[in-house]
Amino acid sequence: MTYRYAELSASRIAYRVHGSGPAIVLMKNNRRPPDYPIVEQLSEHFRVLQIHPIGFGASDRPEDFDFGDIGRQVLAVLDQEGVDRFAVWGFSQPACMSAVVAASTDRAAALVMGGVTPIGFPTDGEMRRMERDPRMRRPPLEFWRSYRSYDWHHELRRYPGTKVAYLGTADPAIRRLRRLRPVLEGIGFTYLEFDGLNHSTCGLGDASADGRRVAQKIAELLLDRGPND
Repeated sequence: MTYRYAELSASRIAYRVHGSGPAIVLMKNNRRPPDYPIVEQLSEHFRVLQIHPIGFGASDRPEDFDFGDIGRQVLAVLDQEGVDRFAVWGFSQPACMSAVVAASTDRAAALVMGGVTPIGFPTDGEMRRMERDPRMRRPPLEFWRSYRSYDWHHELRRYPGTKVAYLGTADPAIRRLRRLRPVLEGIGFTYLEFDGLNHSTCGLGDASADGRRVAQKIAELLLDRGPND
């Protein structure tokens, strides 16, 4: 389990690199497994960089840090690796991290958001529940506060790259995403549903044939549109 590290504001950002080709950043908020199961599949066509933001996964966990500053962290890694243009992809909370990255730089040529409603999440009620939850650590709580400070309809509408939103039809969030579908398609998103998959089986951490099917569909879409164009 070998990580590379970049540094920002005296804190280390952990990441792993596999494959060669157009660059895809996979945002990762957990240490285990060390690699998303789909990495081997993706690395046949892409240079895959799995990046752990500071405060998450294998990266440093300082007491005092701007945990919403994920865009600069990703660029610190990419500069160290000599990567210019890239696609950024996340599922669930890392999907929202991916949106922050895409909004922060014109180097992000594609944004893939899975397992989450890109606009209007978390709601005021969901945020209040997070703030009352004694199990909620400071980094994710501060990240969600930062995420909510953006006008995501505006940010995503103005983002010029390829935009993809997807979810499994057995995910409880599918109703919310379906209500948002006309808005997303109106601002340039490709909208995808994966029949019968839930929040787990549609995610980047699923090692089954379902997880590979999702990865293949997204990879084909990115290759068709040129993730670094």
